[in-house]
Amino acid sequence: MANLMGKAVSMLKSLTGVGKQLMPGGFGGGQPPDKIDFSEDLAQFVNAEFARRQTERRPFELQWRLNMEFVNGNQYLEINPHTMAIEEIPKPFWWTEREVFNQVATIAETRISRLTRQKPLLKTRPASVDHGDQSAARISSMLLASAWHDQEMDQAYNDLYIPWMEVTGTVFVKTVWNKDKGRLIFEDSQPINPEEEQTSNVNDAPEKTQVVFNHGQEVIRVYEGDLETCIVPPFEIYPDSSWRDDVKFCDSIIHARAYHVDEIKEMYGQVVEEEPVDAITLQNITSGLGGLGYNSGSFRSSSRRLRNHAIVKEYYERPSAKYPHGRFIVVAGNKTLHSGPLPYMIGEDGKPAFPFVRTVSIKKAGCFWGVSVVERCIPIQRRYNALRNRKAEYLNLVAIGQWYEPEGSLSDDTELNNAPGNRIRYKMTPNGGKPEPVQHPNLPSSFENEIQTLLSEFTAVSGVSELSRFSEAPSGVKSGVALSIANEQDDTRIGLTASNIANAMQQMGKYWLRLYRQFVQEPRVLRSVGAARLVEVKEWTASDLKSDDVIIENASALAETPSQRRQMVFDLLAQGLFNKPEVSNLSNEARQKVFSLLQYGDWESGWDDGTELHRARAMRELSLLIDNGVMPQVKSYDDHDIHVTQHNLMRLQADYEEILATPFGPMIDQIIEMHIAEHRQAQQMMELQEQMAAMAGMPMQPDIEESQ
Repeated sequence: MANLMGKAVSMLKSLTGVGKQLMPGGFGGGQPPDKIDFSEDLAQFVNAEFARRQTERRPFELQWRLNMEFVNGNQYLEINPHTMAIEEIPKPFWWTEREVFNQVATIAETRISRLTRQKPLLKTRPASVDHGDQSAARISSMLLASAWHDQEMDQAYNDLYIPWMEVTGTVFVKTVWNKDKGRLIFEDSQPINPEEEQTSNVNDAPEKTQVVFNHGQEVIRVYEGDLETCIVPPFEIYPDSSWRDDVKFCDSIIHARAYHVDEIKEMYGQVVEEEPVDAITLQNITSGLGGLGYNSGSFRSSSRRLRNHAIVKEYYERPSAKYPHGRFIVVAGNKTLHSGPLPYMIGEDGKPAFPFVRTVSIKKAGCFWGVSVVERCIPIQRRYNALRNRKAEYLNLVAIGQWYEPEGSLSDDTELNNAPGNRIRYKMTPNGGKPEPVQHPNLPSSFENEIQTLLSEFTAVSGVSELSRFSEAPSGVKSGVALSIANEQDDTRIGLTASNIANAMQQMGKYWLRLYRQFVQEPRVLRSVGAARLVEVKEWTASDLKSDDVIIENASALAETPSQRRQMVFDLLAQGLFNKPEVSNLSNEARQKVFSLLQYGDWESGWDDGTELHRARAMRELSLLIDNGVMPQVKSYDDHDIHVTQHNLMRLQADYEEILATPFGPMIDQIIEMHIAEHRQAQQMMELQEQMAAMAGMPMQPDIEESQ
């Protein structure tokens, strides 16, 4: 075991630099750890904080659960403020209608559909106009796109991120560094020594090392390490106070999640006793739903105990005077699994920070938790259900009917009912009375008026009109102007949430780049497919990630509909932005700038005439010359003007002046000068050939004297 560990450590030293201290637990890099104060029982401290925060957060949690029930159609539930639980609303009478006319679900689904239609495009803005900064920004942008794809963020965005945010009002993105991800860079194995196996511990392995026991072999695997991003629902997050404006204003945060005890042993190498863990399950509703004559077998969420589970509580504490680098404590049951400084230097200026990004659907001033549109629609939904059910009860009353029965007027074997063909036997009374049906007045028009009022309130509160939900014009709206106004109102309300998403995705992108900058010690290779379907390969290191100024390229498109995008295409066509350069008043560079300002960066590649390919080839020529000494060659298919311009732009950069200061600098500059002269000579030859071809094709002018 020791010999194998020594091999892994030697391998790591060759990758990360000899003498570099490796911090246990995969949290390497950044500042050295503080001396952890064990004067207090850390497990007892974290457990006490967890219990306090559970109690404080309980009202918000009940509201989230109620929102979920309403979306799922279980709408005869309420929050009991005395027992702090969700309870069923019992039926007042056996004949009471309890049907659900779920408008909340369609509103939530419409908003989720519109928000998932466009995915954020993360880009990095260069720190300056310097060529080196622009090249570094391009690498950062490629890295963000690669990380988004590798972590399958498209699926997580659609299935978890947006639904959790829209139903509960709040969702979190947690980004950490996983030492067991990425490319395998070292592997070795040896037979297990029984004596060492009993004393060995997985946590004794150095950073980036994975220990696996496989068929009598002890295998050491070393990976590059990579990002790991997960979507965290609000049920797992416990801030120090629910009245903080954002994560950055919290002094500490607890992330609690239930794991099987075997999984905890595999992750931390310690045996933890199981503890009571409640999980959400389905339970039959006893009061019953539905209308007269039937009860639907509906279910609602309830809690049940999980066996052989324990809650792993990750306690993150902000840096303070006592703990300059903060604290990161992991507790399960009554055991402390890990204790150390904050592992991730993802704050401003490389300072430690919490690895969480919060997104809210609608902001609530001074509150950590956001507000969901579902929560605002619940009172209207209750009223709507009540009105529709009272209307159904009235129709039942009219259809089934009631009877006036004078006392003693019916025979002993006669029963009043509305069965077809039923014979009603009655006795003549002295005053001539006999059973008669009760006559009911017509249904008041106020029922229909109230229904329309409630539907209008759904639109006003949710910001989702019938135009978005049902793809049809609202009742009574026929004017095109009115339709455009309704569509614009929908865009305005959904745009507020889209702005919150864009801000959160920007912060997440910054955390990604800062984690790469912290943990990537050796060069890595990045591959991407460009607009021209060419595979671009870049070698990069942490020093190349100079800027973390992340922007969302298509932020305005997050709230747009396909019809709006199509209309924008027609408008751009009318303005001539897709015309060929020779018939357009705008140059390619100007058009590219226009598309960038419009935040439609994915459209400018549609009219590319090869300019970008020529620029890329010119840059490759210089890179091969400077890095590998490969002499550039002028080709017949080169665009010589572009090559000359690109070569001269490169020589104007500050990095080129540093190259000139090296011993080989003057020789490189002379080679580039000769190469530019070859391009100019080739361009002159092409122009001369074109002139000669034009002259050869001209008709001969007749001689005036000979014609006379």
